[in-house]
Amino acid sequence: MSKIYRRFLFWGFLLLFLIAAPTAILYSYGYRFDRYRGIFVHSGSVTVKSTPTQVDIFLNGKIQKKKNLNIINNSLTINGLRPGTYSLRLSADGRWDWEKTIAVHSGISTEFWNVFLAQKNPKVEKLETGRVERYFLSPFGKKVVFTQVTDNQFELWTVDIEEGEPAQIFSGDNLIFPEDDLENIEWNFEEELIIVPLIKDGRKDYLILEIDNPDGAFFASEILPSKKLNRARWSPKEKEVFYLLAEQESGNRNELYKVDLRSRLAKVILDDVVTYDLSSNSIYILRGNKIIYETDLNGEGNIQTVFSPLTLSEIDTNSRLIVYDADRQALITQDGELFIHNRGKEDTIKKLSDNVNSVQFSDDGKKLLFWNDYEISVVFLREWKVQPQREENEVQQIIRLSSPIENALWYEDYEHIFFATQGIIKLIELDPRDGRLCFDVYRTNLDHFRGSYDLLNGVYYFIDEVNGQRNLFYLKIPEEKGFFGR
Repeated sequence: MSKIYRRFLFWGFLLLFLIAAPTAILYSYGYRFDRYRGIFVHSGSVTVKSTPTQVDIFLNGKIQKKKNLNIINNSLTINGLRPGTYSLRLSADGRWDWEKTIAVHSGISTEFWNVFLAQKNPKVEKLETGRVERYFLSPFGKKVVFTQVTDNQFELWTVDIEEGEPAQIFSGDNLIFPEDDLENIEWNFEEELIIVPLIKDGRKDYLILEIDNPDGAFFASEILPSKKLNRARWSPKEKEVFYLLAEQESGNRNELYKVDLRSRLAKVILDDVVTYDLSSNSIYILRGNKIIYETDLNGEGNIQTVFSPLTLSEIDTNSRLIVYDADRQALITQDGELFIHNRGKEDTIKKLSDNVNSVQFSDDGKKLLFWNDYEISVVFLREWKVQPQREENEVQQIIRLSSPIENALWYEDYEHIFFATQGIIKLIELDPRDGRLCFDVYRTNLDHFRGSYDLLNGVYYFIDEVNGQRNLFYLKIPEEKGFFGR
C-alpha cells in the first residue's frame, strides 16, 4: 500500500470520525436531524399508561415494536420523536380503540397516565335476587340489601355476593321506602347493622336492624316518639351508635341526637343544626347562621370551619352537607344550589352551580364531581402538576347532553366518570386533549336507571329487566388483574 493511499485512508477515517462522533453524541442526548430544516432538533417522547396494560401502540398508523418501547412502572415510552403532531392509537383484542391526535414538543415527554380501553362485550353476571326495587351495597362490597314489595307488603332481603343465596330479613305492612333517589340504607362499618329510611304512618321513620339477628328490629320513633326525624347516620367509630336529627319544639331547627343501641338511650349533643355530615373523627354541622362548624364525635369542640356565612338565599333541613375533611366541604341546598368551601393555597367559599343533583369527592380529595340533569362537571380542589395540568379551583364541564343524565360516579382512577343516559351505561375521560373520549359500556332495558360502582372491588352494579324480571346485575370494571396490576 502506497504512502499516499495510507494518508488518504487516515484522513478519510478521521473525517468520518469527526462527523460521526458529534452525531452520535447528539443522538444519545435526544437530538434528531430534521431533513426538512437541515438542522438537529431536540427530540420529545410519548409516555402511556393504560388499562389493560397489554396493548398495541400505533404512531401515525405504524405499530411500535415492543423492543423499541421503554417499560417502567407499567407505562410505555416511545423515545426519539421529532417535535410535531402525531396520531396515537392504542388497541387491544375485544376492546374499543383509544385514539387521539397529540403534540410532541422538543425535550418534553407528552404523557397519558390514565388511558382506558373499554371492553366491547363485557361479561355481565346476575345475582339471584328476585325482583329488586332498590339495593344498597355494604361498605366492603360483601353483601347487598335490597327491597321488594309483594302484595302491598314491604320486604327487606339480603344476599351474600359470593354465595348468592338471598334471605328475607324483614317484612311489614303500611311501610313505604322514600321515593327520593338520595335516600340510602346505611350500613355500619362492620357490615352487621343497617338503618332503613321508611315512611311509617305517613311520617318518616328509621328501621334499625341487625342482619344476622333480624328479630330484634325496631324503629327510631320508639326511642324518640313524637319527633320529626331525619338524617340517620352510623358512627364511624362505635359500631352500635348512630346519629339522628330531630326537629326542635319551635320547628325551625334540629337537635342532633347520639343514640346508643345497647342502652336504647338518645342524648342531645348539638342544637340549632340545619344539616350535618360525619368524617372519620368529626361531626360537621351547618347552623342557622349559615356557618359550618366542626366538633368531635360527642359534639364537643365547636370549631368554625368557615369564618363567614355562606351566601345562601335560604336553608332548610333538606339541604345536604357533604364533607371530605376540615378543608373541603360541599353544600347542596333544597333548591339544588351547590356551594363549596375549599381551603388550599387560598381559603375560598363560592357558589359553583344551580340545579345540582349530587356530588362526589375523589378519594384523595383533589377533585369534586357534580352533576345535574344534563351536565357533568368537575372542580379541581388542588393544583394538578401531572399532564394534563389543572389549576386550583378550576371548573371543567365534562359533558353536556340533550337527554337526561343519571348516576354520575367516579371510576377507580378518578380520571374517568361513569354515567347513564337513555339506559346506556357510559364511561368518559377527564383528559380534554383532542376531545374527551366516551365509551358505551352496556345497554340496559330500563329507562329509569339505578346503578352504583364499588370502587374498592372494581364492580359496577345495576338493576335491569330481563324477560320481565327485575334483577341485580354486575360488571367487573376493569376486567383483568395481573401480578403487576391491571
